[in-house]
Amino acid sequence: MPEGVVFDLGYAPHEGERLGRAGALRALYRDGLRKVLGLRRRARSKVFPWMLLATAVLPALFFIAFGILAGTLAENLAEATFFSHSRYFEMTGVIGLIFVALASSELLVPDRVHGVMAVYASRPLSTVDYLAGRAASLGTVVFAFMEIPHLVLFFGRAWVGDDGFGSYVVDNVAVLWKTSLASLLYFVMYAALGFVVAAFASRPAIAAGVLVGVVSISGPATEALVSTGTFRVAGLLALQHHPGYVKDWIMGDDVRRWIPEEAGFDPAASLAIIVAVAVVSAAVVVRRYRRLQ
Repeated sequence: MPEGVVFDLGYAPHEGERLGRAGALRALYRDGLRKVLGLRRRARSKVFPWMLLATAVLPALFFIAFGILAGTLAENLAEATFFSHSRYFEMTGVIGLIFVALASSELLVPDRVHGVMAVYASRPLSTVDYLAGRAASLGTVVFAFMEIPHLVLFFGRAWVGDDGFGSYVVDNVAVLWKTSLASLLYFVMYAALGFVVAAFASRPAIAAGVLVGVVSISGPATEALVSTGTFRVAGLLALQHHPGYVKDWIMGDDVRRWIPEEAGFDPAASLAIIVAVAVVSAAVVVRRYRRLQ
């Protein structure tokens, strides 16, 4: 065609406020929350996250309801080992691992596989911004997931206790910061590993399966090595046991024997492993995503 043709595609420039980097980070954070919780997505995407959340909270609600119905048994129930905050972590820790495995893979894998990273790169977001936004959204949900059952259990005990609600809260308020710190440790350990696996996986299901499998197998495998008495240093590779070991240390409890403890390491060593895993994982994931740009 010798003459040029202009096509009107109906393009309209943005006329509202330009929110810049802060606005992009907020949008990324909100999008991450929706992905983690399955909001505005198909019904099947909501099944696993909400089922896991319910599984974590229901035992605490059961304890409260049973304590109210039992009346005089409430004080004895409050002292039951099964319902201690440390023991509760034994259940929510496993559920938290599964939740982080599913959520971290859904946050990172689809964006990379479907080419969405190019869209983010066109916004005022750096690689660190993107990963920090995803980690913040995951951290918000996982921390709430780990801590809400303890809040229900704590205030439920205060409600059914013989000492009165206010007296129980004042006397035991330290439990709240201890469970919060322990919840943070579980998140840091599992999320760091989850992001590393998801950064290289091609499918969310594969990433989730690899993370749960590696962390779960690390316990029996290292226990077998430690029990021989020759490879005690293998106790540092018991990935699932480090948050629990430090948690018992923080809360002043001795719920169970942990593999690092059996290997002769103190809780400070497990804390150092958690920090090291977080730092190394962050460096690996950032390097991986910078190479993708």
